[in-house]
Amino acid sequence: MAEVVTIGAADAPAQMSMSSLPNDGVMVYQNTSQCCRCCCCQPNIDWTIHPYKADWGHEDQMQTLMFMKEDASWFGRCMSWCCPAGRATKYSVYAGDKATGQVLFTHEKGCTNSNCPIVMFSDNGPVRCPCCCCLPYLETKDASGKVIGKSQYVCDQCLFVPKYDLYDSTGKQIYRVRPETCCGGCCINCKCGGGQRGKCFRIPFPIRDPVTNEPVGDAAITDLWAGALHECCTNREMYALKFPQNADPKERENIQKTLIGMTLLIDITLNEQDQ
Repeated sequence: MAEVVTIGAADAPAQMSMSSLPNDGVMVYQNTSQCCRCCCCQPNIDWTIHPYKADWGHEDQMQTLMFMKEDASWFGRCMSWCCPAGRATKYSVYAGDKATGQVLFTHEKGCTNSNCPIVMFSDNGPVRCPCCCCLPYLETKDASGKVIGKSQYVCDQCLFVPKYDLYDSTGKQIYRVRPETCCGGCCINCKCGGGQRGKCFRIPFPIRDPVTNEPVGDAAITDLWAGALHECCTNREMYALKFPQNADPKERENIQKTLIGMTLLIDITLNEQDQ
């Protein structure tokens, strides 16, 4: 029997505003099914934001706090299979469960290089090569269009380990986000077992101090197992975003919004090449 993710059916708790974010974190769920794609033609990918749930499983019902709608060109979307994250795009975040509510903030980027474009085709399929200049980013802006933060893909000597930096509105680096590694820092260390439900297989991206590179508590962006139907057929993703608790109270809300943008940046740089 097919597994179904039932999200958004639960009633909203009275104490939580639909235009505010929970203090502990959020779940970011891909609302658009990829089964409707045709060849290289890709639809715009919309997302929903839900309250954080540590032991989330694909059968859970959750309240929808916000709806994120993508607006990218048809050509840019079509090129995402060979140049992931290269297109110019804009995600508008609306209060409520549809793109009819108040616009709360946006995540935007211009046209950039892809972090891992296809450079040639071999007998075994496409060959990708990491790129280290003009890399993907997302600027987070408030409803008036003012930049409140930025997430940036980072290239260094460990080319095959994805890394991301988060900056505040002044351009100061606040966090570094990258997965745990093995083989001398050259490979991603995935987590298999040791978790329950959606965490049976996962790739955590701990949120780290930019100086010491140590994780900030248990704050992380984690790509969860969304169930067989969504992983294999509709190609939908589910991310658990646990907010860091050491953020400056004056900047906490802006940092939380920018971390949602970083979650989207992780998805378009890592998962689009498989779509």
